[in-house]
Amino acid sequence: MSQVTEFRGRGIQESDVFAAADALLAEGKRPTIERVRQHIGRGSPNTVSPMLEKWFATLGERLVSSQAGAGKSAGNDADGMPVGVRNAAKLLWETARREAEDVQRAEAAAVREQLQAREDALAEAQRVLAQREEAFKQARVSLDAALASSQQARETLERQLKDHAIEAHRVRVGLEDEIKRLAALLSQNAAVQDAMRREHAEALAVRDQDLRRAEERHAAQERRMLEDVDRARQATKQAEAAFAKEQQRRLQSEEAAAQTLEAGRQRLRETQQAAQQMERELREQLASQAVDLAKAKSEGESFLERGRYMHARLQEEKAAHEATRLLLGQALETQAKLDKQGKPPAKARSRSKAATGGTET
Repeated sequence: MSQVTEFRGRGIQESDVFAAADALLAEGKRPTIERVRQHIGRGSPNTVSPMLEKWFATLGERLVSSQAGAGKSAGNDADGMPVGVRNAAKLLWETARREAEDVQRAEAAAVREQLQAREDALAEAQRVLAQREEAFKQARVSLDAALASSQQARETLERQLKDHAIEAHRVRVGLEDEIKRLAALLSQNAAVQDAMRREHAEALAVRDQDLRRAEERHAAQERRMLEDVDRARQATKQAEAAFAKEQQRRLQSEEAAAQTLEAGRQRLRETQQAAQQMERELREQLASQAVDLAKAKSEGESFLERGRYMHARLQEEKAAHEATRLLLGQALETQAKLDKQGKPPAKARSRSKAATGGTET
């Protein structure tokens, strides 16, 4: 302890390292850096290492010097080597051998531990690999099942899409046919209206011609005025009857056309309600068709408006006929009075003719 305390009081010296190595060798231990530091009680490995290397380098020289100084003393062996030197060398050799064996056993144990750890790790890896293979097999089975289900779902979806496409085509064709039918119906109604207007114009022309003829007969044969008036009255009655029949026929035609148009509208609404249940892919086509149907509806309303206009015209014509009948009645009453009073002079007849407007309506 006193030696250690003395070493701690000053910096480590080469002699300190040599003394510590000699003491360790005398104890039968191999001098190492750590043992020398523990023996001295201080010093860093970087300081102790070169000094210890120098001690090993000078160990043989010191042993030889010690042998030369001792000579052939009684303490030498048969070869003349001092027994202490031989024992020290033997002790050093035995120490080195034991330490080498300890190191070798420690290294062998470490290698065995490493091998055992590697074997355990390999076994664990094999176990994990087996688990992964089993999981992969299960996943593959699940994937195959999912793929088959997906394939079946895809085929079902394709069939549904084809069915929807066929149904959409059928509805589209039906709508197009309905639009064509409505357009043809509107054209037909327009043609009927044109024919009615022509017939009415022809009837008016015939009436005007009859009136002109009646006026000519009245001017040429004044004495036959009553007969002409009677014939004009009969013609007027027939014209009124024909006009009433024609008006009734037109009204019936207009009602039939309105009923047909309403039925077409009802069927169109039903078709639109059925078409609204189709897939979203058909909405744009249905929108365009709805526009076309709106146009057809507008044309139908225009047709109805024209029908109302023709009805108003017919009412006006009827009012004109009523006015004509009143004038004829007044003319007959005037003629009857004239017949009772005697034949008036030509000037009076001219004034009477001028009073009636010069025409027979």
